[in-house]
Amino acid sequence: MSTKSDYAARLFNCRIEELLMICRFGLLIARRDLTDFSTFSPVFNEAYFNGFETKIIAADELVSPKTETEEMKKITKALYADTDGLIEPINMMRGYLQLARDQIGVSDKDFGLSMLSKKVHSRDIEGVRQNLVLVNKNVQIYKPSLLAVGLSEETVAYLSNAVNSITENNQRQFEIISQRKQTVSENIGKLNELYSDLMKFLGIGRVIYKNKDHVKAKEYTFENLKKSVRTIMPPRPAPEVKQQEEEEIDEQ
Repeated sequence: MSTKSDYAARLFNCRIEELLMICRFGLLIARRDLTDFSTFSPVFNEAYFNGFETKIIAADELVSPKTETEEMKKITKALYADTDGLIEPINMMRGYLQLARDQIGVSDKDFGLSMLSKKVHSRDIEGVRQNLVLVNKNVQIYKPSLLAVGLSEETVAYLSNAVNSITENNQRQFEIISQRKQTVSENIGKLNELYSDLMKFLGIGRVIYKNKDHVKAKEYTFENLKKSVRTIMPPRPAPEVKQQEEEEIDEQ
């Protein structure tokens, strides 16, 4: 879990993935109004905004490298395959428990099957792993009685292997996420630079439209862009940082 210290160097008050989308939204409206920008100053020409787009692409690769993203997709697919593959063994185990109830007297709930089934259907991977460990322990405790009513060694092995596979894939996901966070932390200056570049042309956009188009002037604020992004990206708690104030030119 991230702590406040992880965000101490940030200039922007939003999640990193939100910043990249905010920059894309800002670039979109600036290109729409390119004529007005270039008329105001030759600094803001097509090459300027192409350069900003290049920085966004570089930041995106920094935050979510394509190779890691593809590996994460493969791991997630494998984890879902492991969990979905438990549906039939869970159903079979319930039948064997019913047949062996007189010998072992354990309910589905106490055996761990009820909660395991719930976690499987909600695709709560860590919940599946934890409850599958409990089920496997109970399988070993009551194995003779369960084998006597039809449980196969193949099913026992399948459940055991599923725990190992889920644990290994979970660990690999953790390693990728941890490395990604470390890489981002080491390169936070590049993200701050991207944010500063964004704020630069947003401020000029407000100068251009302040007295002639109040709707457009409002579009060129960080908060407005952030709200637009959050209509398609549900917000999570953002780091508490001091964000660069909107330009003084907005003051009445």
